[in-house]
Amino acid sequence: MIFSWRDAEEVRQERIGITRDISVQAAFVFTPSPPPLQANVRLKGFLPHVRGAIHSLRIYGQGHVVRVEPIPEGGASGGFAMAGKSLVLRRAG
Repeated sequence: MIFSWRDAEEVRQERIGITRDISVQAAFVFTPSPPPLQANVRLKGFLPHVRGAIHSLRIYGQGHVVRVEPIPEGGASGGFAMAGKSLVLRRAG
């Protein structure tokens, strides 16, 4: 998953993460570099192909950061939760 936001100086920042807990209005993204709380975020990426599915899916979304989880001691990655108007799933290829 690629996500981006504008920092305090209005410079576009872009990072990579892994998603979990996706719904039509929210997602959680594991990343060592989360955006700040309340940042407006855009994300895009692929959902893995699941058994029995004919196509893999692309996901697109926009929203704001509602929770930031720091990297736990000895852990690999923290992350952030975002909520938005909608996350869109489209058939890839």
